[in-house]
Amino acid sequence: MIGYNLAGYLIFAFVTTITPGPNNYMLFSYGRNYGLKDSGKLMAGIFGGFMVLLYVSGYSIAGMVTRNPLFEIALKIISSMWLFYLAIVLSKIQSGENRDVKSRIGFFGGFFMQFVNPKAWVMAIGGASAFLPHFENIHWSVFVFAMIFGIVGIPSMIVWILFGDMISRLLKSAKAQQILGIVLFGLMIISIAMIWI
Repeated sequence: MIGYNLAGYLIFAFVTTITPGPNNYMLFSYGRNYGLKDSGKLMAGIFGGFMVLLYVSGYSIAGMVTRNPLFEIALKIISSMWLFYLAIVLSKIQSGENRDVKSRIGFFGGFFMQFVNPKAWVMAIGGASAFLPHFENIHWSVFVFAMIFGIVGIPSMIVWILFGDMISRLLKSAKAQQILGIVLFGLMIISIAMIWI
């Protein structure tokens, strides 16, 4: 993965990690409600879960499994249900003094969400298909593939958290918070619809 392939992979990783999706909507909401420091566990969970997906994809297990139509349909149904639940949670979280600690998703929620997050699967499988380096040692190839994606992904996650934190400072009224919750809910519903298109 030298020269153009590395450049192409970096662009692919940046574009896919910075663009809107379930992870970024959740990070935005957490940034809005808890700030960067208190969003660390969620970010670590998303990172850890996505690293597992990258390794699975790098070793081609995901490619074999997703060729099974029944598995693909089951994954779509589970993904839709989980994302709908997240849409409800994100729409109800309010920033300010009345933040509910129980409503936090945390490390394990972020981690396990990756396995039903269709965008994460597409990123991992698409990246492995197009940009997996071909070293003599397959383990080294998968490690390099996953680490580069992770290194690019961390700043993207931080950007979404900081964006949410900035919005919380600008939108102080309960009405503005409610409208933002509705917008986040709508964006998650669009994400669900995109699974089936």
